[in-house]
Amino acid sequence: CFWEYIMRVFANAAMHAKDLKLIPEDVPDEEVQFVERNYPIAQFKDIIPPDEWRYVAYGLARGGVFTSYEESFDARGYSIRSVPGDKQLRLWHDKLAKTRNSVTGERFYGGPKYFPPALYAPLGKALQQQKASIGPALRELYPAKEWPFIVVPYTGPLYTKHRSQFYYWVKQVAPENFVVIHPADAAKLGVETGDVVRVETPEGAFEAPAVVEPTVAPGIIMVPYGMGRWADTVVVKPKYFEARDPALAKLIAELPERVEIPEDAVNPVRSLPELVKKILFTKSPAEYYEKGLAPDKWRFNGVTPNVVQLGDPSLGNWPLLSWLGASQAYFDTSARVVKTGKKHNFEVPYIVW
Repeated sequence: CFWEYIMRVFANAAMHAKDLKLIPEDVPDEEVQFVERNYPIAQFKDIIPPDEWRYVAYGLARGGVFTSYEESFDARGYSIRSVPGDKQLRLWHDKLAKTRNSVTGERFYGGPKYFPPALYAPLGKALQQQKASIGPALRELYPAKEWPFIVVPYTGPLYTKHRSQFYYWVKQVAPENFVVIHPADAAKLGVETGDVVRVETPEGAFEAPAVVEPTVAPGIIMVPYGMGRWADTVVVKPKYFEARDPALAKLIAELPERVEIPEDAVNPVRSLPELVKKILFTKSPAEYYEKGLAPDKWRFNGVTPNVVQLGDPSLGNWPLLSWLGASQAYFDTSARVVKTGKKHNFEVPYIVW
């Protein structure tokens, strides 16, 4: 099951951290018990050996493992950690050439070589008949004639992923997001800044206002990251996107319009010292903590492209992955854009970008 993979990833990381002396040999029982009482993932602890679970619990309780500041930075604040590798530039890398693709079993090429964005592995019968280190190119599956754009996320100068959505001082400067389209593409589509467009991908579609700007390359639809959430201290049913994945579509359809979370479960701020409150209020206005948790117009606004990013059919429609780096491939989702005829009035008379 899914959790067998996740738990073993955690165990591998925890045991490696223990070998590096970042996790102590003896983890106190009370820390393990704390995780088992409070973390839902603890119900899957039997997937890994009990001695490994102790070290996983240590990392979970802290959100990871960390070196000391003195071990990581010098007096000027510059990193002193060594870069992985042996600092040699090679035209041929023996270790890479001896490494196999974990899905196909084929060895990777050990030298410089261009590979087009592709699936992780060949599909169907091709997996048995074709010796290849990667699957078919994405443009074979999603031709540019049908999908002329690529959707990419970008944080812009103010936001960092989705955790910035609730920093209200930033929201006053850039209160909403949009999609950025190159002027040449916008001219072909008849799109102007403020037009609402529908961005369609093989996984689904979402609507967002457009900003026509030359800071993106032609053929790129850029979505500033950091907004589009639908769960925080309440859950609000999202309505700005359509999902083609049956499981995700069913999940969204079954969400109620709104779900309240008990305030005492998420807002213990009222009982904290005043100094601590002032520190917290650098994120949101004091009224948010003192008077309740009702969402306002900024709490769940905007869009995220996550819900329509490409899945990989060779991996059971898991997110598209970089087969060499193993991270999610965020910058290869094919798309097309349709003008909806709707208009959007931006909250501020200019766009901070």
